[in-house]
Amino acid sequence: MSRLLNTFVFTALSASSMAWAQAVPTELWLDAQQKAALGVRVAPVQVASSGVMLASATVSVPPGREVTVAAPYAGVITRIDAGLGDAVKAGAPLAQWRSPQLADTRRQLREAQLDLQNAQAALSRDQAMLADGIIPVARWQLSQNKFLAAQSALQAKQAELHSSGAPAGGADDAGASLTSPLSGSLVQTLVSVGQRVEAGAPLFKVADTRQLQLDVVLSPDKAAQLQVGDAVSVPSRNARAVLIGISRAVDAAQQAQARARVTTPGTLSAGEVLPVQLHPARASAPAAWQVPARAVISHQMQSWVMVASAKGFVPTLVKVLSSNDDQSVVTGSLSAKNQVAVTGLASLRALMQKDE
Repeated sequence: MSRLLNTFVFTALSASSMAWAQAVPTELWLDAQQKAALGVRVAPVQVASSGVMLASATVSVPPGREVTVAAPYAGVITRIDAGLGDAVKAGAPLAQWRSPQLADTRRQLREAQLDLQNAQAALSRDQAMLADGIIPVARWQLSQNKFLAAQSALQAKQAELHSSGAPAGGADDAGASLTSPLSGSLVQTLVSVGQRVEAGAPLFKVADTRQLQLDVVLSPDKAAQLQVGDAVSVPSRNARAVLIGISRAVDAAQQAQARARVTTPGTLSAGEVLPVQLHPARASAPAAWQVPARAVISHQMQSWVMVASAKGFVPTLVKVLSSNDDQSVVTGSLSAKNQVAVTGLASLRALMQKDE
C-alpha cells in the first residue's frame, strides 16, 4: 500500500512539473507601443570568460602604507594646511593646533632640564670633594643617583614631546604644527578650523597610494575554487590585480575574504567599493554568458531572463553561476546576438504568470 501511495505521489508531482513546464509561454507578444508603455528596455548579452566569477571588492592601501594622524593632547585646531587629495611629504604640516597640556608639558621639560643641570653641578662638586677626602663615598653615590634620576626624567619628557610631533620649544608654548609621518596623499580629513579635539582623536589619514590592493568579499564556494596567483580584473576601471592571499574561513555573514595586489591601477581610487571579475586558472566551467544582474528574475524557484524577439520577449530558463550587484554570469540557451530586458521586468513577469 505504501509503495502504491509513493508511486502515486511521484507520478502526480511529475505530471504537475510537466504541466507547469508546458504552461510557461514560449513568447510574450508586445509591440513597440506596449514596450514603451511598460517601460521595457533591453541590454546585450555578452560572452563571459571561461570560469569567470563575479564579486565585490574594496580598494585599499597595503598595511604600513596608511597612517592616521591623531591629536597627541586635547586642544583646538587653529589652521588647516593641507586639503583632501593633496600630495604631502614626510614632515610637511597638515594643521596648526593649540593645547594647554602641550604648554604644561613644555614647562615640565624646562624644569627637567634645570633639575639635570643642578644635579650635574652637585655631582661635579661632590666628586671633587671626594677626591680631596672631604666627603665619604656614600655622599658621592647619592649625588650620582640624583643626577641619573634627573637625566631619566628629562629623557622621558623629551620622548613625550617627540612622540607628539611637537618641537621642544617655540614662540608659543601652547601652539604646534601637526605633520605628516610619511610621504603620500591626504586621503581623509576629519577636522575643521576651530574644532576642539580630545587626546587621541583621529584627525587626518595619509596614504602612500602608489601601491593599492583589493579586499575581495567571496562566498565560500567561490573561495574554494581560487588559489594564490589567480588573476583579478576590474573592467570599469581598466585595472588588473593578482591574488596574494585567500582566507576560506567565513565570518558572521558567511563570507570569505581574499586580498589581491593591483598590478595595473587604471583609474582606481582608495576607499571605493566596486565589482570585480575573478579568473581562476584551474577553472573548467561550461560556456557562459554575462548579463546585467537586474535582468535575472526568479519565477517558480528558477532563474529566467526575458530575451527580446521580433514579436516581443521569450522567457528563457538560465542557471546563475556567479553574480554581484551589477552583473550575473549564467548558462542557458543564449547567444551573443541576444538582448535581454533590464527594466519593466515586473510587468513582463505578470504577463508570464497570466499566460501560464
